[in-house]
Amino acid sequence: MVKNKTIKAFIRGAICFAFWMAVWYILSAALGRALVLPTPFAVFGRLLSLLPTADFWLACLGSVLRIFVGLIAGILTGVLLASLCAVSKLMEAIFEPLVTVIKATPVASIIILMLFIMAKSAVPMVAALLMVIPIVFGNVKKGITSVPVDLSEVAEMYDFGFGKRMKYLVLPSVLPYFSAACRSALGLAWKAGIAAEVICYPKYSIGANLNNAKVYLESEELYAWTIVVIVISVLIEKGVVSLLDLVMKKGGVSRAEAL
Repeated sequence: MVKNKTIKAFIRGAICFAFWMAVWYILSAALGRALVLPTPFAVFGRLLSLLPTADFWLACLGSVLRIFVGLIAGILTGVLLASLCAVSKLMEAIFEPLVTVIKATPVASIIILMLFIMAKSAVPMVAALLMVIPIVFGNVKKGITSVPVDLSEVAEMYDFGFGKRMKYLVLPSVLPYFSAACRSALGLAWKAGIAAEVICYPKYSIGANLNNAKVYLESEELYAWTIVVIVISVLIEKGVVSLLDLVMKKGGVSRAEAL
């Protein structure tokens, strides 16, 4: 049964891929301007020529590492700020306006401002970090404050310690919000990081290669690197979602177990 479902899913995916490749080819042929819209054959041919090169893999690795560092730092910072603001009105008054400003500032402005302050290789990390903080902050804070009052009172009655409160009250409330925040933040962090690389041009990065392709009017390479960005984004998202689902299963604790 599982095998049949896998085969059907593969066939369905192949048909969808073939359909959109045909649409791409027809549009390219109708336009007749390879510089604007090259054929899929030309783009995938250029992509295949990039794959065996060391520079290709160094660029992919460099971008993934930079953006992941920013993503993890943003998640940790968002969780920390949300925890502080959820338990202290003073902390909320201090940090919530800062998070609001970060959320409202366009990513292009952040990237350009960061170029004046730090090394260009650090800008993609900071851009990713700042995109992630507001999402994680808002979701985690909502999760912490959504712990039912009646269950908090029961925990007081049974004299739950900090560890028990976290395990049986806070984590079951926060984990669904945290999971949703990570899924949303991942895409934004990746897009912001690649945009920052295009602007600040760090060594060994996908963004730098996109910029080079644009400058030298190499449209096949530009489209090839764009496909790389999409494929890596999908693979990372699938991996992170699987990891989050595992954490939800292993770490999610029913409150009924405690009471």
